[in-house]
Amino acid sequence: MTKMQRSLRGLLAAAIAATTIVVPAVVSSSAHAAVELSFWSWRPEDKAFYEAEAAMFLKSTGISVKFTPYVATDYNATLATALTAGKGPDVMQIRAYGGMANLSDAGNFLALTTKDVPALAKVAPGMLAGAQGYTDKQQFGFPYSTSVLGVMYNPDLLSKAGVTVMPTSMSSFLSVLQKVKAAGITPLGNGTGYAPGLEQMWGALAPAYYGGSSFFNDLVAGKKTFTDTAFVASLKAETDLYKYMPAGASGLDYNTARGLFANGKAAFYIGGNYEISYFRSLNPNLKVGWFPGPAATVGGRRYVTTWADGAFAVNAKTSHKAEAIKFLNFLSSKAFLTAAANQLGWIPPLSGITSSEPAIAQMQQKIPTMGTPFLTLVGFRYGTPTSSSIMQPGFQKVAAGTQTVAELAKTIQDGVATWYKPLAGK
Repeated sequence: MTKMQRSLRGLLAAAIAATTIVVPAVVSSSAHAAVELSFWSWRPEDKAFYEAEAAMFLKSTGISVKFTPYVATDYNATLATALTAGKGPDVMQIRAYGGMANLSDAGNFLALTTKDVPALAKVAPGMLAGAQGYTDKQQFGFPYSTSVLGVMYNPDLLSKAGVTVMPTSMSSFLSVLQKVKAAGITPLGNGTGYAPGLEQMWGALAPAYYGGSSFFNDLVAGKKTFTDTAFVASLKAETDLYKYMPAGASGLDYNTARGLFANGKAAFYIGGNYEISYFRSLNPNLKVGWFPGPAATVGGRRYVTTWADGAFAVNAKTSHKAEAIKFLNFLSSKAFLTAAANQLGWIPPLSGITSSEPAIAQMQQKIPTMGTPFLTLVGFRYGTPTSSSIMQPGFQKVAAGTQTVAELAKTIQDGVATWYKPLAGK
């Protein structure tokens, strides 16, 4: 063999060796790139955030994620139709407690363990319950955030109206609303056109009237009913605020109502921590203050209504189970939840994460001493009709003058009693 032949042979061997090393890496990357997970949500306003996070997940794993958001009011029906047909997304947001328990009990979501998602071991039992079935108590999702209701306010508008002290009771709150109105400023951004928002308004105010967790526990046990005078009083409390809503309140949709507050056109907005990211998307410089729902009486007890906002779940019929669980672990990571706390206003279920938003940090601080379950959402969404499906349009009827709060309370009681045995016949 000549010197030239030996040289060519060496080059050929080196080329083969290099190919042996490089080719498997290319094949592995191609295999990952071929997997695209579908991820559904009811939060179109969070699209940019999720797509940015999905890009980071793709970079670190080679697995792509297509995020598809739906209109919140259509989401349950859209998801149920897809899953019932044996289709649907690989990973999805699911509503908490009874919001989608019918789907989990029907076997649509993959049951999870701490081996699948180790972060589940760090979540409090009350939060975990938000992503469990009604009849089947397995864990069907990772609850991603605690929601908190209360009263948000614009300090600049209150200053213009001469308000220097925040109200602590309902009587002082009504006085402040009147003072703001007299100053030519719309007191309350909420309207009656968006029915779910009326239930949330009620949730922020109601515990001070019916007594928080003790009443909740008695109602769940069947020792109290929805027609209890304290519950009726909680319904009445919300209706006292209707006259401080914007003109044309019955025609206001969700985003228009929120936009009034975000753009400095209304002094107060009653809702949850999850609203603030939307406010900031419209007005990054908005100053947002917050306080718990006012006490029913001067010096009375105040409460902070809380619940597991929702969860991330995996389709039981996904053809990409390993990749979907990998993505679920990404969504339950401290890094992702910290980003969500700072950009979406979440209050994550893992300790050691505090939102950089001052108003949300305040909410988080009040949970241990003032927290109480969102009564209608946590306790009575597991059957048909749900308490929420009666309450939400019921408040609109009250606002229109076609129903009284006492009639609304009885309608809720009669409806829930058809499926909730502890309340049957009462």
